[in-house]
Amino acid sequence: MDSFGPLFNTLAGIGLLLAVARIFGFVSAGWRFRARVNQLQKLGKAKYAADDLPPGAHSGYILHWMARKLGQPDAYYFDPYPINNPMLIVVDPYVANQVTSHSWTGAEKPPTLANWFEPISGGGGVNLFTQNGQEWKHDHNLFLPFFSNSNLDAAMPIIVEHLVILRDILRRKAQAGGDIFHLEPLTLSLMNDIIGRVVFNAELGNQTAGSHPLSETMIRQLGLKFASNDVMDNLGQLNPFRKFSTWNNGRILDNHVRDQINKRVAAFRSAKVQEEGDVFKSILDQALETYYSKPGRRQSDPIDGNFMKMLCSQLRLFFFAGYDSTSAAMVACCYLMWKQPEVLAKLREEHDKVFGWNLAACAGMIAENPAILNSLPYTTAVIKETMRLFPPANGIRVGCADLVLKGQDGTEYPTEGFLVQMNHFSIHRSPGVWARPREFLPERFLVGPGHELYPAKGAWRIFEYGTRNCTGQAFVMKELRAFVALLAREFDFQDCYGEVFAGEKVDLTNVDYEKAYLVEAGSAHPRGQFPCRVSLSGYVPGESGI
Repeated sequence: MDSFGPLFNTLAGIGLLLAVARIFGFVSAGWRFRARVNQLQKLGKAKYAADDLPPGAHSGYILHWMARKLGQPDAYYFDPYPINNPMLIVVDPYVANQVTSHSWTGAEKPPTLANWFEPISGGGGVNLFTQNGQEWKHDHNLFLPFFSNSNLDAAMPIIVEHLVILRDILRRKAQAGGDIFHLEPLTLSLMNDIIGRVVFNAELGNQTAGSHPLSETMIRQLGLKFASNDVMDNLGQLNPFRKFSTWNNGRILDNHVRDQINKRVAAFRSAKVQEEGDVFKSILDQALETYYSKPGRRQSDPIDGNFMKMLCSQLRLFFFAGYDSTSAAMVACCYLMWKQPEVLAKLREEHDKVFGWNLAACAGMIAENPAILNSLPYTTAVIKETMRLFPPANGIRVGCADLVLKGQDGTEYPTEGFLVQMNHFSIHRSPGVWARPREFLPERFLVGPGHELYPAKGAWRIFEYGTRNCTGQAFVMKELRAFVALLAREFDFQDCYGEVFAGEKVDLTNVDYEKAYLVEAGSAHPRGQFPCRVSLSGYVPGESGI
């Protein structure tokens, strides 16, 4: 028993040193920015804004609350010390367009993002989302071939295959009598399986065989990350034991990813020997093909250590980014579409026209001819309107000396020394930008210029603009169109927030009275994992009721 004494003292000493180092980091970072911030407009502390929001509300609401307190300016300065560096928050698309079109700022991500992403991607948080300059261009070009339209179309049978599994799960729930369940765990399992194939060319089987170790470890990692990065829990961020748990689980996650890489390397070599090839290439397969095609490299060569480290980090990022925000968007679609009977009727009418009256044929039609999804303008508008109201994230760049933003009223906003964040929640709900901003009106994306609903240039910013826009946006939209097409006519969803949260005393004023308000869970997710009931709709094609 006494032999553990020295070990415990050593661990305690290490923990204390780590905590002191973290505190010193906070203090030294703060001193570098105080002078700049004190010269410019700012509004209090994030803590005060959070006090007026319901539990767990996403940070986007805090920034939106501040914009309203300031009278909806085009932008404002905000000091989130000690959570982050001084920021310029942009809440108008006219100003946001100046940010993303700037030759330097439009392409530059802040170094502080690496700290946020480190638990997710490992490798010091260096990944396509945080890299800059030539390093970003090199890795971006390595993975870009995956996102060719022909390869994305070749992936559609895989997506449909897993969507059909979800459809069958929902059928069983509907036939079981309509008990309350949470939809989000099902969409997360769906997207884990899809992204498992898309990223690693691996069958994870989360929907059919339970949680795969790779998926389980990533989900655990996200839980650890957000437990240790509560923006209001500054003391919790100093906890060395949380840091150790996150590091150790990240190590296990790396091992799972390396296992997948080694399997695909073996499969790649075997396919080359037999001169075989698949029409669809996963992100990993595409990267390996590019890697081994370099002059002087033989297929029998082991992967270089630096390349393996980079590959692990990037694949962890793709795995997270590929399933998290898309799953949240699917949940938001099911929450909003079935609250709008006229919207649902128009959706079903469009699907009747494009896919015919045989509901069972829809999945096969999409798998055989993915281009058919391009014939769904109203469906696309519904998805875009859903994401307008439930944006998964914000855009962020780094200011510089030669970028002084100009508001529509002529106000100038210097950006040097500041992170510049485009707050999508505020931009997407601004009454100065959108007519009837709180209403669900897919027609916004179908009307022409001059119509009161027609969006201003750059007003819809889900995938952002410029050099650093979202590379995977076409893929995400294909997934969501297929998801809506397979479910809209067959099922009816009823949200059960009123039952599950009955009796709660929460002020929803500052989240626009939205009971499914967004919470931080990787990307922004509707709270409560969407408690709902599902039933078979009984819809008869050709009888939309319009």
